[in-house]
Amino acid sequence: MEIDELNLHPCMVPMVCLLKHMETNGLIPINDHILQTPEMPPWMIFMYKKFSDPLISFNITLFLMRLIIHTHTIFKPYARYWLTPIIHMCNQMFENSSEGVNTFIIDTIVILLSWHKQAIPSELDSIAVQRLIEYLFSNCSHRNVIVMKSNLDLIKKLIECWKERIHSPTVILYKLISEPDLKSKQNAIGLSLIGILLANEILPYYVPPTPTGNLPPVTTGSILSTIPNDLTEDKFNDTILRNMKNTYRNIYAAAAEVIGMLLNVKKLKNESTQRLLEQLSLILKWHNSQGLSDTYVTCIYSM
Repeated sequence: MEIDELNLHPCMVPMVCLLKHMETNGLIPINDHILQTPEMPPWMIFMYKKFSDPLISFNITLFLMRLIIHTHTIFKPYARYWLTPIIHMCNQMFENSSEGVNTFIIDTIVILLSWHKQAIPSELDSIAVQRLIEYLFSNCSHRNVIVMKSNLDLIKKLIECWKERIHSPTVILYKLISEPDLKSKQNAIGLSLIGILLANEILPYYVPPTPTGNLPPVTTGSILSTIPNDLTEDKFNDTILRNMKNTYRNIYAAAAEVIGMLLNVKKLKNESTQRLLEQLSLILKWHNSQGLSDTYVTCIYSM
């Protein structure tokens, strides 16, 4: 165990040892198939109620989560019960702290993803999941390159495991690719995140489903951002394309690669690519007019 306030609590080691003892001596059913163990044991139900209680001290919730992290194999067969309250806990951590993606959140999400064969969030959890995605995207960037790559890898794995419940946080992405300075590398993180979405066939510009009959309009499920009327798909794609004018090779090559992926995903989803191709043509003509033959070739190759 690492040294932190939760692990130093006098109850932590005895409780971990107790659960491990119960596991080792067959007092807890060990089964990776949730359908064969549909109900939590009584002691876990009691713990679940405490963990899910919004009136309980958040420090107690964090303590119980740390206990789950240390003994996650015991809770794995019951993942479908625990996903929802744990996701809500992660969101609450982001709301209550300015620290961003800390090690506790990383450890927690890693555990959730290790349970993905047992359960993924249900459709009822879609708003909470989208909220978590928005927090992760907003806090992905970091001055330490190693930390930022770790954050990107975590997001990549989360989207791969839960992509059925995820749509793009369009407004956040737009902000992450909108730095106008062509001599800046600031937009790299946004382009990387768009690439992760497209690799999982998720379009970066999210259009909510059109309601039918007397049904109310479908919301994006976004907590942090709502797509403003002036942020059209054309404007969003133009912003990606503008990064192909950047002076740094890794930026304009990444932007070109993203455009190539976007064209491919649109084709797979039977969406028109005509307008995007027109926008792309203008950028490539600009490269030619500026005599940037090396940049032009790199962009074509990257696509």
